[in-house]
Amino acid sequence: MKKVVSTVALLAIAGNLLMAGGDIAPVEPKVTIPVKETVVVDNVKYDGFYAGGALSYLRMNENGISSGYALTILAGYYFNKYFGIEGRYTRTIGDVDVDNGPTTVSQSDVLSNVGIYLKPMYNVTTGFSIYALAGYGKSNYENSAKNIDASESGVQWGLGAKYELAGGLGFFVDYLNMYSDDNYDGIVAEDILFNAMTVGATYTF
Repeated sequence: MKKVVSTVALLAIAGNLLMAGGDIAPVEPKVTIPVKETVVVDNVKYDGFYAGGALSYLRMNENGISSGYALTILAGYYFNKYFGIEGRYTRTIGDVDVDNGPTTVSQSDVLSNVGIYLKPMYNVTTGFSIYALAGYGKSNYENSAKNIDASESGVQWGLGAKYELAGGLGFFVDYLNMYSDDNYDGIVAEDILFNAMTVGATYTF
């Protein structure tokens, strides 16, 4: 008799479970959309948009050596810690010193440059990298006294180093060769070396 009761009880429980199972909605798999995360190592950002400002020293040998301090603004994007792209605009502030050998005079000349560059980088240690700049730019030389307004477009290149602090702030120093040839714009016939040394800061968002 006990076996019969036990069997009936088991059948009843099994029936209830089967009936309950018919009301359970099928479980659908969750679809997760991957979101790109900023690469951060020791609180140092290695990718993303960045912008900055800098102080540059421009130098051009045209009938002597024309040189002056300039402001540079820049913006770019780091794809990762090995590669980025950057745009820059540089223009002298104040007068330009012209060294003719015996004397140096200040003139209201203007030296400027605008360019966009590929930026391969090598990470030496956390936050510290060396990099190269290679791209296309346009340099400009204006001398009102001689009625000269000359410009040249072409390949430009540079080398530099940067140090990124925690939180996105960084500092850099680099050299940029903007022109190295003769016959600048068909106006300045001599061999011309037009370059810049730059020290500045950036912030990566």
